[in-house]
Amino acid sequence: ATSSAQPLKMRSDSRMRLALRVALFAAIAIALIAPSMAIEEPAQSKPSKPKGLKTQSAGTYIAQFLKPKKQEQEAAVDLGGFILPAKMAWAVKTTTYFGLWYFFNIFYNVANKKALNALNLPWLQSLACVAVGVPYIFLVWATGVRSTPNLTKKQIQQFFPTVVLHSAGNVGGNVAFGAGALGFAHVLKSMEPAFTALFGGLITGQWKHPMVYATLIPVMGGVAYASASELSFNWLQFASAMVSNIGFSLRAVLSKGVMAEWDRKVTKTDGPNVFSLLQIFSVFVTIPLVVMFEGWRGLFPWTHPNWKEAIGKLDHAGAMITPSYLTQQLILSGLAFQLYYECAYLALDAVSPITHSIGNNIKRIVIVITSVIIFGQKMNTQSMIGSSVAIGGVFLYSLATEYYADVAKKASKK
Repeated sequence: ATSSAQPLKMRSDSRMRLALRVALFAAIAIALIAPSMAIEEPAQSKPSKPKGLKTQSAGTYIAQFLKPKKQEQEAAVDLGGFILPAKMAWAVKTTTYFGLWYFFNIFYNVANKKALNALNLPWLQSLACVAVGVPYIFLVWATGVRSTPNLTKKQIQQFFPTVVLHSAGNVGGNVAFGAGALGFAHVLKSMEPAFTALFGGLITGQWKHPMVYATLIPVMGGVAYASASELSFNWLQFASAMVSNIGFSLRAVLSKGVMAEWDRKVTKTDGPNVFSLLQIFSVFVTIPLVVMFEGWRGLFPWTHPNWKEAIGKLDHAGAMITPSYLTQQLILSGLAFQLYYECAYLALDAVSPITHSIGNNIKRIVIVITSVIIFGQKMNTQSMIGSSVAIGGVFLYSLATEYYADVAKKASKK
């Protein structure tokens, strides 16, 4: 009986793996198609005219490919004997942004988890996330691809608390990713909008419509339901994810207040540049913390006992862990972290907040599925139901926030 049951089990496992692969590819396909069917911003009473000419040369289009525009601002592309419609030109750009965002995010999560599994040095991993991308940042500034920020000493001081919160959110996330299942860590981190809504009201005194807060009930309920059944649940992962949520949500609230007083045209602090500044300054915040929690050898990981202990072992896929393996995962995770945020900002500038929220929620689903496929981290039925409810609640929160913000704007004009 045992021998006959074994082939059945193997076939069942094979079907399950196939189903997960299909789900992953379907999610990625949706991510790539979604921008072309993007939900547009509500029409204004006086629609703005598209900037520049109605057509642009192919050279101009390529040169400005990394300068996103809303759909109504994009011009058609003159390809000589063929005119690429403006909507299609915009869709090509935006689909590329979303595709790269997903690609680098999956790449980051996989490399990050591999490094954490092998070394178990979350503070070092957090330093890699903020430090590896710094040469890239200086390169894009030096080459003029993006304007260099221009901050005064006072503005840097105002910005510093935001840097600390960014560092705390980054470290909390890495501890959570290393302490348990990667997919479940992302489910816990889906509660970030709830913290942002709460802190936004407490700090600024500007509370949202009650229905917006009502949409947070399925988020918290879904996480609680999934947590109660999660096979690999542990309090370290839960607490670390909450620290990350608090850090990133406070960063979002406080940075808006600080930068509201700045002249963005002078300081050159658009979304990607703000993130780049956070990355650079966080290096100086994270270095002493690495030394404090993982010793001075954490700054020279090849001398750390954990590094030496990992050498010669096998990873989840049976690959031999070597010094080059560890170095590669640290560098790739840090670079992918920088690039996936860059692409997320490009996507945000090209579409409406609702469309971006759809993309962000699909991204979480993709990460959960990817972690199940690559690392074999199982989720039972209750955990999957709770995770789905929580992620769906985040989407409802985004819809409600956008809707009632539009209602408030229309009411203020009357």
